[in-house]
Amino acid sequence: MTGAGLLGAPSDTTPLTWQIDAVDTDGPGKYSSMKVDTAGNVHVAYVVDDGNRYPLKYAIWTASAKRWFKMTIAQSVGACALTLDSKQRPHISYTDYGSMSGSKLRYAHWDGQMWRTEALRLNSDTIAYYNSIALDLTDNPTLSFYEYRGALDTDFRIRLRTVMWDGQGWNVRTVDSEQGSGKFNAMVADSKGHLHIAYANVSAGTAGIRYAYWDNTSWHTQILEGMQENNGNAVGYSAAIALDKDDNPHITYVDETTPRVKYAVRKNGRWQIQMVDTVAHVGYPDHNSIAVDDEGHPYISYYDAGRGILKVAHLEGQRWLAETLDGNWSGFTSSIQIAGGMIWVSYADEGQGAFKVAHRPLRAPAGSSPQLQSSEPRK
Repeated sequence: MTGAGLLGAPSDTTPLTWQIDAVDTDGPGKYSSMKVDTAGNVHVAYVVDDGNRYPLKYAIWTASAKRWFKMTIAQSVGACALTLDSKQRPHISYTDYGSMSGSKLRYAHWDGQMWRTEALRLNSDTIAYYNSIALDLTDNPTLSFYEYRGALDTDFRIRLRTVMWDGQGWNVRTVDSEQGSGKFNAMVADSKGHLHIAYANVSAGTAGIRYAYWDNTSWHTQILEGMQENNGNAVGYSAAIALDKDDNPHITYVDETTPRVKYAVRKNGRWQIQMVDTVAHVGYPDHNSIAVDDEGHPYISYYDAGRGILKVAHLEGQRWLAETLDGNWSGFTSSIQIAGGMIWVSYADEGQGAFKVAHRPLRAPAGSSPQLQSSEPRK
């Protein structure tokens, strides 16, 4: 059952100064996926849109050196996602560039000495666009993917599927078979190793934001908000998901018709939906990102493609507070993380042709008085 409560537009505030690093200047670093490990090191995977080779890159900021190191993992890559295992080593899922026949889902992980990569042998003609990765309690990976076209001798297309490693082989399952399901999929694992996916259905008549839950036996799906619940508006693009310390799912997505950034949280078995902010235009195929602090406050990063600004909003009480992090056409496909009292945001700078990562303290120092200001792009 879904409960909807739409709050007013957020107050604009810039409580603290962001430190912004240009990690890579070879081109806009898109589809970034970031995690902070237990030692405070920041890991991020991204694809450089150089108009030619489209390399998948991995970068790490080490807490000891306080600087970035980066390397190239693969070429001709579409989108990617990253997670960390119990040894704090990175695992990355990614797809081939484009959506032509033969495009594959691939998996890379760092074994402590080198990157191990493989193309997963799936009975799918084309796998494209968004994918995601999560690990169970024994570090076995599951990859979620958007099957653009199924096997050549079938009519299956545009559905959400997963492939799980059980220690001996890969097992493929269909999460949502309704045509149009799976775009913008984002997956996380909870404290019990159960999987949670937020994703969109993008077909006419069934478009909406959806949620799937794996109980270690089967997948269970829900429609949070579809066209019927949203006055005929298409909704569900730019989906992202995070869990709080009690394993409650928090989801952000956009109503691409209005357009508005939205937020949904499930507590005590009931979904509550709020409007976070309005944007001038939704970028495509953009994705928002979401993180939850130790006190249960959600933080959402999102891009206003009409104004060319990256914003971060967080919920305090019943009010959303928003700030502009960067401007000049920066902010496409961001990723946000909270760890060690810091907020980290990675994103593409399309104006300057770079990949950037920004960070600031989560809270203002005691005794300080943050100033409110208009949420406009910085010059």
